[in-house]
Amino acid sequence: MAKEAKKIELAKIDETPGADALVKRLAQRRKRLGQVAEQATKDGTLDTSDPKYRLARKRVKRAQRRLRRARARVARVRAKQGGAASDAAAQS
Repeated sequence: MAKEAKKIELAKIDETPGADALVKRLAQRRKRLGQVAEQATKDGTLDTSDPKYRLARKRVKRAQRRLRRARARVARVRAKQGGAASDAAAQS
């Protein structure tokens, strides 16, 4: 049986340094995906096996992953700082 991943509290995008560039990149990737999806649509159905569509979708997912990792990294650092601060308060 597969292990369950822990639920990670993600930091807000505003609080994440460098997230503005990642959000901008993600918006560009989504825009491109929309354009390619239009081109890959034939007879009213989207051809999901179209190479350009697949590449655009992978790029969107990659951008989402990078943004998510950055948000998780900030959340982990804050949790460690919060945990250390609460430990110090408990000891004094």
